[in-house]
Amino acid sequence: MKKIMAKLLLIGAAVSITGCTGKTITREPERTEAAKAEASRPEETIKVGFIVGTGGLGDQGFNDIAYEGLKRAEEELGIELEYAEPQSVSDFEPLISQFAQDGSYDLILSLDQQSQSALEKIAKLFPDQKFSAVDMDIQADNVKVIKKDFSQLAFLPGYFAGLLTTDTSVDKVNEDACVGIMIGVDNPNMQNGVLGFTAGAKLANPDTEVLTGIVGSYGDPAKGKDTAKVMYDKGADIIMNFAGGSGLGLTNQAKESERLVIGGTSNVNATAPDVIAASAVELLGDRVYNDVQSVLDGTWKAGIDMGIIANGGVNITFEGTEVAVPDEIIKKIDHVRVLMEKEELILPSSAEEIDGWLEEAVRIVN
Repeated sequence: MKKIMAKLLLIGAAVSITGCTGKTITREPERTEAAKAEASRPEETIKVGFIVGTGGLGDQGFNDIAYEGLKRAEEELGIELEYAEPQSVSDFEPLISQFAQDGSYDLILSLDQQSQSALEKIAKLFPDQKFSAVDMDIQADNVKVIKKDFSQLAFLPGYFAGLLTTDTSVDKVNEDACVGIMIGVDNPNMQNGVLGFTAGAKLANPDTEVLTGIVGSYGDPAKGKDTAKVMYDKGADIIMNFAGGSGLGLTNQAKESERLVIGGTSNVNATAPDVIAASAVELLGDRVYNDVQSVLDGTWKAGIDMGIIANGGVNITFEGTEVAVPDEIIKKIDHVRVLMEKEELILPSSAEEIDGWLEEAVRIVN
C-alpha cells in the first residue's frame, strides 16, 4: 500500500496540475510507462486508487470505514491499493487527475461529497476509467455511486434520543426534552440527516426540541468541541455526531459537560463507553469491499447503490457502550426498525412534512 502525496507532479500528464496552479485538464494523455508496465500484473490483480475525505484517516467515521474495507480487499483479494489524503477541497481535482492520468488504475474511489464537481469533470475526460463515488449525485456511464439514505441513517438515532431525553433514570440525562445533531458542513446530505434525526426524535416525543450545530468542517475537533458546548449549554443531553473527525471534539465536550453522544456512521461506542450511548452505523466498509470485488469478477456497473434500513445498509448499535440504556427503549427501537424493514413506516421527505407525518407515524408505531 502506498500513499500518494498531494504535491506530486502528474507523471506523463498533458497538463501538470497541482492544488495551486488553477490549470485544468484539456485532453486525455497517452498511457504512461508506469501504466504500460501494469501489463505484467496477473489478470486477477487489480489496482485501486483511493481519495480520502478532508477529515482524514483516523476520523472514526466514514474515512476509516471505507479504508478498512479497502484494506480487507487488499488482504483478501490481493488488490494493489494506493491512497491520497487531501488537505483541502482544492486538492481533490489534482489528486483525482493524478490517478486518472496515470492510466494504471482499474478503479478510482473518491469518498468526500466535496469532491463531486472535480470527479464529475474528470470522469467526462476519462470515459474508459471506472470511478466509484460515495454519497454524491453523479450520473455517468463510468461512475458508480455508493450512497446511503442519510435520513434513514439518522432516524433511529433520533428516535433513540427522543426516547432517552427525559428518562432521568439514565445517568447524564436531564429533565429537558432537548437533543441535538452536529453536522460537518451545511449541504443536502447533512440536512437530510437532520431531517431524519428530527423526525425520529419527534416520533418518540413530539415535544422534543431538536438543536442543529454546524461546525463548517469534517476535520476540526476544536470547533466541534465549541459547537457541542453551545448545544449542551442550551439543554441538550444527547447529541449525534454527523461531523466526521470534528466529532472527536463533541466526545471530549460530552465528558466535560457530563452529557451523552450518539456516534455517527461507525460503531465508536467503545472509544468512550461512558458517554457514547449508541452509534449509527453504515456498512460502507462491506460495500466498498464488494465494489472492488465486482471489478475483479467483471460485474461492476455504473449507477446508484443505495443503503437503507430495509436492506441493512444503515442501522443503530449499542454494542460496546457502558451507558445503561433501559431495555424498554431498545425494544421500542427494535419495533420501529422492523416497521422500517417492512417499509410500513415511510419517512417524511421535508421538514415541512414532519407535523403532518407524525399523526400517521404514531398510529403505525402504536
